[in-house]
Amino acid sequence: MELRDLQRMTVVKLREEGLKHEGIVGVHVMNKKQLIEALAPRLGIDLEATVRAVRERFSGDKTALKLDIRALKDERDVALAAHDAATVAQARQRIKKTQTSVTAPGRAGPYDRCAGIAG
Repeated sequence: MELRDLQRMTVVKLREEGLKHEGIVGVHVMNKKQLIEALAPRLGIDLEATVRAVRERFSGDKTALKLDIRALKDERDVALAAHDAATVAQARQRIKKTQTSVTAPGRAGPYDRCAGIAG
Protein backbone atom coordinates (compact mmCIF):
# COMPACT_ATOMS: atom_id res chain seq x y z
CA MET A 1 0.00 0.00 0.00
CA GLU A 2 1.25 3.49 -0.85
CA LEU A 3 0.58 6.95 0.57
CA ARG A 4 -1.74 7.74 -2.31
CA ASP A 5 -3.86 4.70 -1.42
CA LEU A 6 -4.22 5.97 2.14
CA GLN A 7 -5.15 9.44 0.90
CA ARG A 8 -7.91 8.06 -1.26
CA MET A 9 -9.45 6.11 1.60
CA THR A 10 -12.30 7.62 3.59
CA VAL A 11 -11.91 8.29 7.32
CA VAL A 12 -14.17 5.31 8.03
CA LYS A 13 -11.95 2.99 5.98
CA LEU A 14 -8.82 4.42 7.59
CA ARG A 15 -10.30 3.79 11.03
CA GLU A 16 -11.08 0.19 10.06
CA GLU A 17 -7.49 -0.19 8.87
CA GLY A 18 -6.24 1.39 12.10
CA LEU A 19 -8.21 -1.06 14.21
CA LYS A 20 -6.35 -3.92 12.53
CA HIS A 21 -3.05 -2.65 13.99
CA GLU A 22 -2.67 -3.10 17.74
CA GLY A 23 -0.23 -0.23 18.29
CA ILE A 24 -2.66 2.49 17.22
CA VAL A 25 -4.72 3.83 20.12
CA GLY A 26 -7.63 6.30 19.87
CA VAL A 27 -8.55 5.53 16.28
CA HIS A 28 -12.12 6.73 16.69
CA VAL A 29 -11.11 10.25 17.74
CA MET A 30 -8.45 10.75 15.04
CA ASN A 31 -8.99 12.80 11.91
CA LYS A 32 -7.78 11.74 8.49
CA LYS A 33 -4.36 13.37 8.76
CA GLN A 34 -3.71 11.76 12.14
CA LEU A 35 -4.85 8.36 10.88
CA ILE A 36 -2.54 8.54 7.88
CA GLU A 37 0.37 9.62 10.07
CA ALA A 38 -0.32 6.70 12.43
CA LEU A 39 -0.82 4.09 9.72
CA ALA A 40 2.02 5.04 7.38
CA PRO A 41 4.93 3.76 9.50
CA ARG A 42 3.12 0.50 10.20
CA LEU A 43 2.58 -0.02 6.49
CA GLY A 44 6.21 0.79 5.65
CA ILE A 45 5.53 4.22 4.16
CA ASP A 46 8.15 6.89 4.83
CA LEU A 47 6.14 10.14 4.91
CA GLU A 48 9.18 12.42 5.05
CA ALA A 49 10.78 10.78 2.03
CA THR A 50 7.51 11.01 0.10
CA VAL A 51 7.12 14.69 0.95
CA ARG A 52 10.75 15.38 -0.02
CA ALA A 53 10.29 13.61 -3.35
CA VAL A 54 7.19 15.65 -4.17
CA ARG A 55 8.90 18.91 -3.24
CA GLU A 56 11.90 18.10 -5.41
CA ARG A 57 9.69 17.04 -8.28
CA PHE A 58 7.78 20.30 -8.43
CA SER A 59 10.25 22.87 -7.10
CA GLY A 60 11.98 23.45 -10.43
CA ASP A 61 8.74 23.58 -12.36
CA LYS A 62 7.26 26.30 -10.19
CA THR A 63 9.58 29.06 -11.39
CA ALA A 64 9.04 28.16 -15.03
CA LEU A 65 5.28 28.06 -14.53
CA LYS A 66 5.30 31.51 -12.93
CA LEU A 67 7.23 32.87 -15.91
CA ASP A 68 4.61 31.31 -18.19
CA ILE A 69 1.87 33.01 -16.19
CA ARG A 70 3.56 36.39 -16.61
CA ALA A 71 3.79 35.85 -20.38
CA LEU A 72 0.13 34.82 -20.53
CA LYS A 73 -0.87 37.92 -18.57
CA ASP A 74 1.02 40.09 -21.06
CA GLU A 75 -0.79 38.30 -23.88
CA ARG A 76 -4.09 38.90 -22.11
CA ASP A 77 -3.32 42.61 -21.66
CA VAL A 78 -2.56 42.99 -25.37
CA ALA A 79 -5.85 41.28 -26.22
CA LEU A 80 -7.72 43.53 -23.78
CA ALA A 81 -6.25 46.62 -25.41
CA ALA A 82 -7.29 45.29 -28.83
CA HIS A 83 -10.81 44.48 -27.54
CA ASP A 84 -10.42 40.87 -28.70
CA ALA A 85 -12.84 39.01 -26.42
CA ALA A 86 -12.06 35.53 -27.75
CA THR A 87 -8.31 35.86 -27.18
CA VAL A 88 -8.90 37.38 -23.73
CA ALA A 89 -11.09 34.42 -22.76
CA GLN A 90 -8.52 31.91 -24.00
CA ALA A 91 -5.69 33.68 -22.21
CA ARG A 92 -7.66 33.79 -18.95
CA GLN A 93 -8.39 30.07 -19.17
CA ARG A 94 -4.73 29.29 -19.80
CA ILE A 95 -3.68 31.56 -16.91
CA LYS A 96 -6.11 29.83 -14.56
CA LYS A 97 -4.95 26.38 -15.65
CA THR A 98 -1.30 27.32 -15.18
CA GLN A 99 -2.00 28.88 -11.77
CA THR A 100 -3.74 25.68 -10.71
CA SER A 101 -0.69 23.65 -11.68
CA VAL A 102 1.46 25.95 -9.52
CA THR A 103 -0.75 25.72 -6.42
CA ALA A 104 -1.85 22.09 -6.85
CA PRO A 105 0.85 20.30 -8.82
CA GLY A 106 -0.41 17.12 -10.37
CA ARG A 107 -3.70 17.54 -8.53
CA ALA A 108 -1.97 16.13 -5.52
CA GLY A 109 -3.62 15.24 -2.27
CA PRO A 110 -3.09 17.33 0.83
CA TYR A 111 -0.18 15.17 1.98
CA ASP A 112 1.57 15.42 -1.37
CA ARG A 113 1.41 19.16 -0.97
CA CYS A 114 3.26 18.84 2.32
CA ALA A 115 0.33 20.17 4.35
CA GLY A 116 1.33 19.63 7.92
CA ILE A 117 3.57 16.59 7.59
CA ALA A 118 6.97 18.12 7.17
CA GLY A 119 7.92 21.72 7.73
